[in-house]
Amino acid sequence: MRSAPEPGSPQRIVGPGFHARVHALVATVPPGFVTTYGDVAKALGSRNVARHVGFAMAALPPGSDVPWWRVVAAGGRLAMASALVQREQGKRLRAEGLVVKNGRVVGFAAMRFLGLG
Repeated sequence: MRSAPEPGSPQRIVGPGFHARVHALVATVPPGFVTTYGDVAKALGSRNVARHVGFAMAALPPGSDVPWWRVVAAGGRLAMASALVQREQGKRLRAEGLVVKNGRVVGFAAMRFLGLG
């Protein structure tokens, strides 16, 4: 039987169930808002796993109902995965009423959803 970690000891954030936790948090971002990979990581308990949040988003199966397009990089930059993904993300964000210009969400600070977790 596992014992609870000592207070202040490092905790494993990435591991079994990590993708499901990321997807559940992202699912709470309402239409018309965005959050960042770092925001999701912070809600999970460690800003150091922002890259892993990106991996979890990339692992979504086609047709998933998790709103992956609402997760952007710091400063409101769209996904850097590929031009195709960036175009699709911009298209979906525009459909929700956000303004996207030059690969960024215009007015990012006002559109940033901080109510994760």
